[in-house]
Amino acid sequence: MSAAITLPAGVELCHLPAQFPLAHGGVLAGASLAFERQGPVDAPVVVVLGGISAGRHVSAHRAVQGPGWWEGFVGEGQAIDTARYSVLSFDWLGGAGCSTAPASGESFPFVGTEDQAAALAHLLTALRIEKVAALVGSSYGGMVGLQFAAAFPQRVARLFAIAAPHESHPQASAWRAVQRGIVELGLRTGTASEALALARGLAMATYRTPGELADRFSGPATWQGERVRLPVQDWLDARGAEFADRWLPEQFLCLCASIDAHRVDPARIAVPCWLAAFVGDQLVPPPQVRELASRLPNLRAVREVRSRYGHDAFLKERLAVAALLREVLA
Repeated sequence: MSAAITLPAGVELCHLPAQFPLAHGGVLAGASLAFERQGPVDAPVVVVLGGISAGRHVSAHRAVQGPGWWEGFVGEGQAIDTARYSVLSFDWLGGAGCSTAPASGESFPFVGTEDQAAALAHLLTALRIEKVAALVGSSYGGMVGLQFAAAFPQRVARLFAIAAPHESHPQASAWRAVQRGIVELGLRTGTASEALALARGLAMATYRTPGELADRFSGPATWQGERVRLPVQDWLDARGAEFADRWLPEQFLCLCASIDAHRVDPARIAVPCWLAAFVGDQLVPPPQVRELASRLPNLRAVREVRSRYGHDAFLKERLAVAALLREVLA
């Protein structure tokens, strides 16, 4: 397991129990959770969690100036106002941040969304936070939020799950299974980094809508010798290379599988819930969110937003998502 020697600015570590039991068997030994806080320490706490490629750094603040993964949504005067709320986030176990994760070539136990939720509960206890005002989770973060609300209802006042289902849709699981197969083939053939970049390119194509890709990348093929090159390939290659520069294949395999194994019974989630879906989302289609909504005992609202950005709308649709955040926190 990897361990950070020198931590980046603003990062704090929470040591999990020496033997941290996992929901699907096995344990993490000597594991740590890396987290970051911003806003007044005595203010109501909002936990903010994103997709598997998101992490502890949500937005720029005094202690950490660089941009975070959710700029424009969190900060002073933003929808989640850090003048009024203390915002807490963490790096996923098994992922590419500073939390415990697999090193190159290392086997690693299966980490489920239940385990991420249990780690969050341990973090709150360590910080002496009895109950959070809200948990806002997008994509994988919303899945973890659903698990947290089911397992620890007394510790969260309200849940906002954005583009997050109670179980993976079979079509989304099919795409991710192919991605994992590409990476596993790369590991067997000594081309792991190239395979990871290719898998990420495939993932990007599933995050967006056909309409957006048509608007951006329609155009004729070009030829490089006897090989054809399409306009969309530059975008796919660039996004894949960026991802492969930051992630190890073992980390991707860990969290990608965690998404597909996710399952929670909506009937167990008694806390007040708000849901958001995006028309055009190929990974978490609105009918699946409606099904989740119909089975929640304390649903407050389910909103559907039409977006050309598909699943990535939680990152891109600033006005619409900010309005929903203000509604939830009102």
